[in-house]
Amino acid sequence: MTMTTAETAVGSLSDTDRLLDGLMVLADTPLSPVLAATARLRFLDWMGCVLAGAASEEKRIAHMLANGGDGPAPVVGTGRSSAPLTAALINGMLSHVVELDDGHRYGITHAGGPLIAALLAIGHDPRMTPESFLKGIVVGYEAALRVAIACQPDAKLRGWHGSGVFGVIGAAVGVGAALGFDRVKMNAGLAAACTSASGMVKAFSAGSELKPYNAGQPALTGLAAAITADAGFPGPRGILDGDHGLVQMVRGTPADPAAFVVQAPYCVETVYLKPYASCRYCHAPVEAVLNLRARHGVQAKDVREIRVDTYKLAVHKHDHREIDGPYSARLGIPYCVGAALARGETGMAAFAPEALADADTLRIMRATYVFEDPDLTALVPARRAARLAMTLVDGTVIADQVDLPRGEPEVPLTADDLQAKFTDLAQFAGMDGERAKALAAQILSPQADLRALATAL
Repeated sequence: MTMTTAETAVGSLSDTDRLLDGLMVLADTPLSPVLAATARLRFLDWMGCVLAGAASEEKRIAHMLANGGDGPAPVVGTGRSSAPLTAALINGMLSHVVELDDGHRYGITHAGGPLIAALLAIGHDPRMTPESFLKGIVVGYEAALRVAIACQPDAKLRGWHGSGVFGVIGAAVGVGAALGFDRVKMNAGLAAACTSASGMVKAFSAGSELKPYNAGQPALTGLAAAITADAGFPGPRGILDGDHGLVQMVRGTPADPAAFVVQAPYCVETVYLKPYASCRYCHAPVEAVLNLRARHGVQAKDVREIRVDTYKLAVHKHDHREIDGPYSARLGIPYCVGAALARGETGMAAFAPEALADADTLRIMRATYVFEDPDLTALVPARRAARLAMTLVDGTVIADQVDLPRGEPEVPLTADDLQAKFTDLAQFAGMDGERAKALAAQILSPQADLRALATAL
């Protein structure tokens, strides 16, 4: 990242002040049509994920709602509303259940899930307008991911899950931008968010189904941070800075000051969008399988063994060759490779009960071995590559390498792709296909109030 002359001149600023100065300028500047349209696309992607999540976790979400209190905030896909903090928690969790929410390869964080959940939960506040809701999306992504980029991958390697740690910052700052916070309140919201920042990789070890909580709790605590700041509780200066600041707490060392400069392209524009319903670390191997399947017509019965060589972060907790259910399946490269080869499935159907019990899928899963290639590790984060070699039953070896899976800014999904993805997820949730297509078009319309559309669901 390069700095302009003006940015270099503020080199004496603290990381916190540098970030806040840029965020306040962005919050005070009218959104360009391009940024507004991008924010609508992020909302469309979020909404599809939440609808599918609600259909997948109907019973458990009903239990949470029974204990969550009444209120004005919509809980998407349930036909219910609840207290704002409860709605933020549940919508944030639902955004991550099916592993199709956006992320950022440099920030290693799912920022959109908690951010949009928090914004929607406070959407009834009269200070929020349809335009400021979109502004909150843009500013919230920027806040979460600038800090995440500064701290990653060190935070991940120390056991922190970025969505929980940095997602709370995006949620708090995004709400502040949508409600028109001044700099004092924005600083207080950032400080309160950093105090709440938490998320553990260990929380979704084998057998756990808590990973969505790492998208729900930052929505809840980020909204709580913004509400606290709005009430007039001032925060300290420099919450990111120094020995006891957030950056060194989660990273272990100071970060590059340039990481905190707010500038175009903005982070809302540089996230990846997922075409496959699994952890992003699984996508390059899955895409390699799909390529070989299409190129050679290979089927599961033709394959004896598969070797995946990839980067270090994609190996740890993603190389397991047994699964405990859909959650561990979505995190496992061997299972996702098996489902893609045996069934041609990479979406929601790959994690249905019949797919999880499919004999060919499970055989390929147990015959798939994942290893770190230091040369591929050295390419991260510029590339997130995987090299996949299939040994066929006759001894022939066929291989493919994917450097960046589809959905990254360099190989983007189009607006049409995202509308088709939304339609598929909405249909999974029980919505009529034509209604889903019409709703997608409404969401992308410059005249639509996204809060009203979400409430109607």
